[in-house]
Amino acid sequence: MADIPYLSFRRLDLNLLVAFDALLAEASVSRAAARLCVGQPAMSHALARLRELFDDDILYRDGSGMRPTARALALAPRIRAVLTEMLAVTQSAETFDPAQAVGEFRVALNDPLEALLLPGLMARLRARSPSLTLAVRPIPASQQLEQLDQGAIGLAVGYFPKVREVHEVRLLYRSGFSCVYNPALLQLPGQPSLESMALYPHIHTTYTGDGPGLVDVYLQQAGLRRHVVAQTASPLSIPFVVKQSPLLAILPDLVANLFKAHADLCIEPLALPGLELPVSMVIHRRDHSDPLTRYVADQVEAAAQTLFAGAA
Repeated sequence: MADIPYLSFRRLDLNLLVAFDALLAEASVSRAAARLCVGQPAMSHALARLRELFDDDILYRDGSGMRPTARALALAPRIRAVLTEMLAVTQSAETFDPAQAVGEFRVALNDPLEALLLPGLMARLRARSPSLTLAVRPIPASQQLEQLDQGAIGLAVGYFPKVREVHEVRLLYRSGFSCVYNPALLQLPGQPSLESMALYPHIHTTYTGDGPGLVDVYLQQAGLRRHVVAQTASPLSIPFVVKQSPLLAILPDLVANLFKAHADLCIEPLALPGLELPVSMVIHRRDHSDPLTRYVADQVEAAAQTLFAGAA
C-alpha cells in the first residue's frame, strides 16, 4: 500500500469540503450558511479559505446571483463522492434510523409527476421520518441529470433517454398514451387512427426539453407528421387550452388521467403498440452507498408502485 503524505493534510479542514458542497448546491453564501446552521460571516470565511486552497474563485458574482466557476463544477462531483464515502464509512446502513433522519433532501420532478407522486411520497415520509424535509426543485428536464451530477439534487424522476454510466436507474412505470380534446370543437372517430389524428392541429409539451418528442418520432416512423401550433412548458395548462381551442393533445395516460375532472373533454386511450413513456428514477452512483439517498429512493419506488398499481 502506498504511503499517504499525512503532512499534506495540515492545510485541509474537512469542514471546508462540506462548505464547498453547500456553496455549490445553493450558489449563495447566505443560503449555504443557513443550510449548515452557521453565520454568514463564517461561510464567507470558508469561501475565502476555499479560494485560497484551490487558487480559484469557486463562486463569482453574475448579476444579482452567483455562479460556480468551471473549476468548481469539475471539482463538485469528486468532492461530493469524498463526502459520501466518508458518511458511508462512519455511518453504516445498519445504524441508519429513518425516524432520526433530519435535514433537506432535494429531488427533481416535473409538474404532473409532482402532482401524482408527491402526495403518496410525503405520506410515507411524514409517517417514517417526520424531521426530514423533502424539497422538490423546478429544474427543466434537460438540466436534471446535470444538476444530479453536480450534487444539487439527490434524485430525479422522469423520462431520461440519455443516462450515462454514472447514473443508477430504476424503471418505475411504462405509460401508454391518450388523446385529449374538446368534442364540441373537434369531431374525432372513436379509437382514432394515426392518420386521422395527424389531420388536426396539435398542442404539444416536451419531456426532454430538446429534439423531437416521442409522439413525433412515432409518427415519423409511420411516415406521418403532425402540425403543432402550440407548445407548452407544462402539460397542466393543456386542458384549459383545448377546452377553448380546436386542438388535439396526445399525452401519457398518467398525465391525461389528471384531467378527468374536466367533464367537457374527451380522453381517449390510444392502442398504439410501441408508443409508451418510461418513467424512471435516477440517482448518481457515487450516492449508492449513502443510507439517506437509498432510503428516500426506496420510498419513492414504494410510493410509485402504489400509484402506478392503481393506474394499471
